[in-house]
Parts: sequence; structure tokens; C-alpha cells
Amino acid sequence: MKHFYYYLWIAFLAGQAPVWGQNATEKKHILVNDSITVDLPEVFVKAERPLVKVSEGKLQYDIPNLVKDKPVDNAFDVIGELPGIQKEGDKVSIIGTPSTSILINGRKSSMTAEQLADLLKSTSSSKVKQIDVMYSTPPRFGVKGASINVVIENDKSLKDVLKGEISLTGKQGYFFSPSGQANLSYIGKNYSADISYSASYNHGRQEEEMTAQPTVNGRPYDIRQDDWYNFVSLSHNIRGAFDFDLKNKDRLSLSYTGRFYDPDKISRRGALTEFVGIQRVETELELSGASNLHNARMDYVSHKGFSAGMDYTFYKNDDKQHLVNDFEKEEEQTISTLSSQQVQRADLYLNDSRKLEKGWMLNYGVEASLSDTRNESGQSINDEEAPEGTFRLKQKDYSVGAFAGFTKQFGKKISLDASVSLQYYRASVDSAGKKKTLWNRVSLFPQLNFTYKVAPSGMLMFSFSSDKSYPSYWMTTPNTYYMNIYSSIIGNPDLKPQLSYSMQLNYILKSKYVFGLFANIQPDKIQQMTYQRHDELRSVFQTVNMDIYNMYGAVAVIPFRPFDFMSSRLTLMGCAIHNKGTLYDVSFDRKKLFGRAELNNTFYLTKDRNLSLDLRGYCISPVIQGLYDVDFIYNVSAGLTWTFAKKKMRLTVRGNDLFEGGNPVTHVDEQGQKSRMKLWQDSRNVTFTLRYSFGGYKEKKAKEVDTSRFGTGI
Repeated sequence: MKHFYYYLWIAFLAGQAPVWGQNATEKKHILVNDSITVDLPEVFVKAERPLVKVSEGKLQYDIPNLVKDKPVDNAFDVIGELPGIQKEGDKVSIIGTPSTSILINGRKSSMTAEQLADLLKSTSSSKVKQIDVMYSTPPRFGVKGASINVVIENDKSLKDVLKGEISLTGKQGYFFSPSGQANLSYIGKNYSADISYSASYNHGRQEEEMTAQPTVNGRPYDIRQDDWYNFVSLSHNIRGAFDFDLKNKDRLSLSYTGRFYDPDKISRRGALTEFVGIQRVETELELSGASNLHNARMDYVSHKGFSAGMDYTFYKNDDKQHLVNDFEKEEEQTISTLSSQQVQRADLYLNDSRKLEKGWMLNYGVEASLSDTRNESGQSINDEEAPEGTFRLKQKDYSVGAFAGFTKQFGKKISLDASVSLQYYRASVDSAGKKKTLWNRVSLFPQLNFTYKVAPSGMLMFSFSSDKSYPSYWMTTPNTYYMNIYSSIIGNPDLKPQLSYSMQLNYILKSKYVFGLFANIQPDKIQQMTYQRHDELRSVFQTVNMDIYNMYGAVAVIPFRPFDFMSSRLTLMGCAIHNKGTLYDVSFDRKKLFGRAELNNTFYLTKDRNLSLDLRGYCISPVIQGLYDVDFIYNVSAGLTWTFAKKKMRLTVRGNDLFEGGNPVTHVDEQGQKSRMKLWQDSRNVTFTLRYSFGGYKEKKAKEVDTSRFGTGI
């Protein structure tokens, strides 16, 4: 279930960028941002520990070394520790890119981004061996644009050993939310098994203060509203992964992921709306429902370069909402809504590669996907059917694609990875026997990664990618969801897919300092905005396509070590944004310059580094998003990590958004549209996590399902 608020997921407000270097004995480029001290007879030599290497346009991070002193306990939090990555809530993005996909072990999933985030949250950070960051993902990985590939593997150095972890977490915000997690793995001679289970109870609160000055039928109104929302959920996550090493060195991988929400948990929302000089209306709302997800995956990788696989997801969501508006001068109004969504989706891919003469590598493959979606909603107002909120739709999506590309290393200075993909996509909707074609298009997507070693102390990296994103299955339904007496959310059956073209140019100086430029162009950008109607006293939130959504920016990353016990990184970014579009009768063309600054610090409090303190903060100058103006935002967070009991136990304490500066204040003042909203998101909280490793489990030392289109939007 999703609950709408003024969530401003500004992916381009990313905070960090990579630090680079080079290993003098290898042709691969190495990133470094940690240090080790080697004890030699009569001399101490301080050297840099290689944490990241650059290979074929990918930034490959050695995760065990990168996060060993950081306050992270699950795979999703690990992603937020990477240089160049911005994590806000359940969304992650790579700096300078319009969108970012999450891959699990090198392949996309048919799960949504939200479901993948839940999977990673239920995966221990110690299970993550490596993460690859790709600004322009080669099509052999199954996605386009930027991506983050999370490699979850067992330690093959341990044979015939049962090992595992147990962790308990408590989060204290407005309410207390506990969770627990258990992992078991066994590695045999030719196979491995990994099973995990987690349960999470989430209890939180959000509040809004809203003022609006609409004009209806020529008459001005003044509206003041206080809104609160107490949400409760209990989820269970199960995952099993099995790998088989065949005699001919081929590998077969099988996995299952299940996620289940308790249907008996009830969330409540309320609002007090004052139409100044007219009357006050009190709103009470109850929301409950069940959500189940099943995902199964099979991959086969040949030692000759051939790979094939399939991924199947079944998703079922049922929501029940009952709203009561208690008028000061009128009889009360009741609105009841029952909505459901069922999605079945399957993906299939076949990839191959061939080594050609003179070091050329040819990559090619095909993929196909099929989805069947059923969206239903039944709504009544005062026990009478409401046509605007009642519908039954069947949607079918088909996609077939093929790609061809090559990789090539030119001497010791230049590497190139380029490809082109062709995709046919068709989607149709059946409503009460009436069929309609949503989209029927053929698209071409080029992709390029280019790396050039300019000098021993400088490296240049250029990436170009293109992509197309489709609206969620629920966005294109004719739904109406009432939030209170004044505000509602409506669907848009005329939404179009959005295109994305992204370019990044990074220059790395002296293996430490990064200077980057980026440009993102997104025709038909999918964006939700609010509109105050002129014919009735009502505000609607609707997702539309913008005409122009362009961003151009520059970034600088400066890592430094002021003391031996302290490691820091400063990130500065400036950006120009251009938004143009039409929302009903409001046409806008807006431009804005804004900036972001972030400082991350890690303090090692003991000589053996088993106790460390992490202190970080960022600030963002005022920015625009469509019709919205967003005020200044800042965030200060801290974390303490203690490893003890021969490194088998780990205690993490985190304080998030300590001064509550991350709660956005938004304004709209454009052509008769005037409103202001202050959102309190319960973002200030303290989290305690205790993790215990047992049975031969040891930390590795350096020696996700695309479901972004699922959900009813409630």
C-alpha cells in the first residue's frame, strides 16, 4: 500500500562521487579511500587499501572493507554508503542520473523497486560481497540507464560449514517499531544454500499543515487544514537461494522471495479542515488491507559465455478504506472504497558473448516480458455507487527486445563499451468489453561507456544512456481516492511513457579529487502535481506528462584525512533545472539554480577500530519541482558501531535527522494556484541493532524485482 503525501524524491540531489586511483602493477584502474598500516621490521609503511576498481565502465566496490566501520546492518543501507549514491527513504539514485535500477547478482527482477528495497532490507550487510555502480548499464544486464548491481554470494573458502546470523532492531520515533532477522547458509563442495527470514513491525506518524487560497466561480476562499496519519504494518519476508556448480563449470541458480503483509493491521488518518468564515469539517479514515508477493527466478550461466534465465512474479493487493466527513452545519458524509490489484509478470532472457580477434568482445541477446494486470475498485458515497471511483480493468503488456554491442581495450589507456537495443512494446486495456491500446511502439536505445587515462594522475570517464519508463499499472486507471473533504487523488488514463537521455563526464585527479559534469533530458517526464479546481471547492492530485524536464550540473568531491583517527569526504554540487508543462489550464515554464553540500566524517575511537563514530550532514538550497517551490532542507545524522566478542557480535546505534531539518515545506503560487504545505515525516528517530554471527560465520575481508508499477496507490 502506498500513501500519498508531498514526498519529494529528488533523485538528482545526490551527494557523493567516486574517488579514483590506479594500481601500478595491473591494467585495471583502482579507487582508494581507506588506508592500512603494514608493520615491517624497523619501518612502518602507510599505504592505501584498494576498495574500488574500474572495469569496463563499472565501479566495483569491495563492500566488506568499505563498510566494516560503518553503522550499517542490511544490504539496503550498504548502498547508501557508496560514494556517488543518494538514498532517500526507499529510493536510491546515482548522482547525475535521472533514475536508477537495482540489480541482484547481475540481473533485473520483475519485482518493483519498493519490493526490491524490502528484500535488501531483509538481507544482512555481511552477505554483500560486491556492488557495481554503472552510469550507463550495458543491455546484457537487462536494464537501461543507470543501475546498482548488488552481488550477494557465499564465501567459497568455507566448505561444509553451516553458518548464520541473528539480528534484532528497535527504532524509536514517534512510536516504537521492532524487527528481527535470521540468516542460515551452507556451502558444500558443488552447491550452496542460503535461507533468510525477517519480520518487521512498522508504526509511524506523519503530519501536514496546509493552507490554500483557491478561487471558485469567481469567489476567493481561505482554507486551513491540519492532517495526521498513523500507519501500522507487519510484514514477513522469506528468501531462499540455491547455487549448483556443474561438472563442466556451468552454474545453475534458483531463488524464491516471498513477502506477506498482515491484513489485520489498521492504519488511521484524520484531518480538521476549516473553510474560513463558512464551516469546519472533521475527517476520520480507516485503511486496511493485505498484500502478498511471490517471486521465483532461475538463471543458467555457461562457462562459454552463454546465459539464460527467467523470472516470475505474482502480486496481490487488497485495500479497504472507510472515510467519514463530519460537517459542522451539514449531515455527515461516508465514502467507502474497496480496491484490488493482481499482477502476474514473467521475464525471459538469452545472452551470449564471443571473443573476436585483436581483443574485441561481441555481446548480443534477446529478451521478452509479459504481464497480466487486473485493477478493480468499488466506491460508494452515502451508500450510493460513485461512478468516478468504480471500475474493472484488465491490462496486458508485451515486450520483445534484442541488443548487440561490443567491448574493447585499446592499449593501456582506452576502454570502450558500446551497444544498441531495439524494443517493441505493446499495452492494451479491456474495460467492460471495450478494448483500448495504451501504447504500441518500437524504440531504439543507444548506450556508451568510454574511459581514457589522460595522464598518470588523471582519468576521464564518459557515459551516455537512454531509457524509457512506463507509468505504474494503477496510474493509468480512472481511480479517485479521497484523502479528506478537500483533497483527492485521481488517475490519468492518457499518461505516456517518459524518455530519458543521460550523459556524465567525470575527471579524476591524483587518484583523489573528482570533478564531474552531467546532463539529463527527460521528454514527457511523469510528475504528480496538485491543481485547485475553479468549478468546485476541491484540490486534486494528478500525475501528468511534462513537456520539458532538463537538468545540467557539476559536482566536486574532496576526500581528506585531517587526523589519523578521522576520515572525511566533502561533496559540492551545483545544478540548473528547467521545468515546462501544462496542468489543466495552467501553463508553466520555470528555471532554477540550486546547490547541495554534504560532509561525511568517520571517527575511529579505538586503536583496533572496533568502536567508530559516523557523523554526516547535508543541506540543499531552495529548488523547484513542476509547480512546487521547495524550501531549504538540511539533515544531520550520527551513528555509533561497536564490534566485540571476537567480532561475532556487533552493536549499531543510529540517530537520524537529529534536528528534523529534512521535513520539506512546499509552496505553489502560479496563475491562481496558491497553497502552502509543511510536512512532518517522523524522520527523527534512534535505531538500535544487535547482530550475532555464529557457526563459523566470518566477515569477508579484502585480502533486487522491478515492482515500480505495482500497487493501488492507496
